[in-house]
Amino acid sequence: MLAVASPLYLQASHYLVTPVLAWWHTPCAVAPVDLAETSFVSRVPLAELADPANRVMLRYAQGGLLSPAFRVHGMLVWGFTAGILDILLRLGGWERPWNRSAVVDYPLPREVPAASPPAKPATPATPSPPAPRQRSSSTP
Repeated sequence: MLAVASPLYLQASHYLVTPVLAWWHTPCAVAPVDLAETSFVSRVPLAELADPANRVMLRYAQGGLLSPAFRVHGMLVWGFTAGILDILLRLGGWERPWNRSAVVDYPLPREVPAASPPAKPATPATPSPPAPRQRSSSTP
């Protein structure tokens, strides 16, 4: 472990989170602990996080709040994770100038499905359970 920050209360999720900066000599397997909070985990090199082409500002639909985000490995890394990574890049001296006017709105617009043939009359069926929330996280 290199550093442990003070616990932070996240109002949106009601979690108390303790950020830990650590380094592994030999990488080990990593996986989400709570699939309702994190859909998957990916190792992303610091160079990719620092690449200006991978940085955007995320605008939240409620209140228009802007915060840093990253587009890496097919993920949109946002929220608390992106905030910690943004601070880490800045404090570590790895941040490169990036276009803070590149704004992505959240929630992201859903793709419009292709036109389909008219639906057949409904038949009784067992309803499907709701899909799990999808959120991305990364580990540098």
